[in-house]
Amino acid sequence: MRLLCNSKYIILPVNHHAGKRCLKFYEEGRLVYDLQVELDFDNPGQEFYLNMERFAGKELELNVEPEMVLDIKQSDTKYPSEDNYTGKYRPKFHFSAQRGWLNDPNGLVYYQGLYHMFFQHNPVGCKWGNMHWGHAASRDLIHWTEQEPVLYPDEMGTMFSGSAIIDIHNVTGLKQNENEVILLFYTAAGNTDSELSRNQPFVQCMAYSVDGGRTFVKYSSNPVIPFLEQENRDPKVIYDPEHNIYVMVLYLSEDRYLLLTSSNLIDWTSMQEIVLEGDAECPDFYPLPVGGDHDNIRWVFTGASDRYLIGSFDGKRFHPESESKKLQYSSDSYAAQTWSNIPGEDGRRLRIAWNRYELPDMPFNTAMNFPCEMTLRSFHKDIFLCAYPISEIADLYGEVVKEQNISITYSNKYSRELLGRLYDITLELTASSKGRFDLSLFGIKILGDLANNSLTCQNHTAPFEVFEGNTQLRIIIDVSCIEVFVNYGKAFLSIGHLQDVNQNRLEIETQDGEIVLKELQINELRSIWN
Repeated sequence: MRLLCNSKYIILPVNHHAGKRCLKFYEEGRLVYDLQVELDFDNPGQEFYLNMERFAGKELELNVEPEMVLDIKQSDTKYPSEDNYTGKYRPKFHFSAQRGWLNDPNGLVYYQGLYHMFFQHNPVGCKWGNMHWGHAASRDLIHWTEQEPVLYPDEMGTMFSGSAIIDIHNVTGLKQNENEVILLFYTAAGNTDSELSRNQPFVQCMAYSVDGGRTFVKYSSNPVIPFLEQENRDPKVIYDPEHNIYVMVLYLSEDRYLLLTSSNLIDWTSMQEIVLEGDAECPDFYPLPVGGDHDNIRWVFTGASDRYLIGSFDGKRFHPESESKKLQYSSDSYAAQTWSNIPGEDGRRLRIAWNRYELPDMPFNTAMNFPCEMTLRSFHKDIFLCAYPISEIADLYGEVVKEQNISITYSNKYSRELLGRLYDITLELTASSKGRFDLSLFGIKILGDLANNSLTCQNHTAPFEVFEGNTQLRIIIDVSCIEVFVNYGKAFLSIGHLQDVNQNRLEIETQDGEIVLKELQINELRSIWN
């Protein structure tokens, strides 16, 4: 099929019960793009609109293997407006792509009033594959506007995970106007789901924007880091102002990572290998004050499953001060990353993670967790990394219910009807609380065992200790996920769960002992898509 690209999008009809086909795009006989797509023109389940602006005005030859008759339509507008962010399983205050698959957050950066969030994205299907970088932007980290994808697969590979940084000193020399250059560092995953990059290795590449993040150009001398070993990937780049160096953390294999350094963000030198026991992929590396004390700084090194090391960094080596610790005690949160270039007057370390719970029969799949602020807090003479929902969540509050000094015994359970579906609920238990309790809402149960300092949700168990005379439990629940934060986020669980709206009550009961709630606050939340 010959296609004159005279519209912004082509429309691909997809049925996720059909077999995958390799759709190939040729320009003057040269393969320039290929996708694995479950094409079905006779019985499509959804239509996906694929941006073709980079081929505007060109005539392409389209082939498909196995062969089928192609009847591809074009459009200058994207998706009927009535389809925008609807669906019974669409998360209402967690970001999800309008259509298509989403995974790891990438390239988190703040610039000129906008929080940019890029992400792993399949724009033509609801399963993993065809990795592009999707893009969304927000002014408040709550309400997001999805943009066009910024990175497309090329002859080096599909677009795997990475990071972003502002070149505030123009050390790359790429600045062209009043805008500071935004740099994206990403893995070109050769030989992954792509004919175009067959037999190519994994390498680290760079792209840049000179228009404030609207469009990006791939660096002409890519890769900036050649193949090192196995599937080396997921570059995280930061600037360390204390030592005036740029640092990259790169995943190597198993539980091994590599620190590299650069003075110009282009030429990189290996510095140190780090082992993060029990984790792999998607590293992050950043400084935090302990308990808010900026005279007491530690560096945090994390992996994709939220194992972490706390230590010091002298500009040449990271010195861990303890064994690896756990932040997350569940399995649905993955690949968390933090934003760069947050203004000094804000000063927070902000992050977001992928919620990999898959949603059935929707034109999109998976979502992000709710953004959190990261802190270091002292508990019982040790230092722990904590994740806690950002304060901006209060902008979504509707009805707020507050109660105090609630005694719950075997014969006196707590029960309240929940008229909405979205909630932010905080419980503060006194140290006098004893025994075990069951908390249930929308068909999900949380079991607290104060005698054994444990909390269990959907077969995942986290520590649940008394601290400073109380134990705090915070729960945020959406239509397809629940996130649980224990003691201001010292322990964190993210669990995919489809709400049972027939069980729209918050109930707390105990079979032994007495539970005393010093304070209970129930905040109903509004949808971000209204």
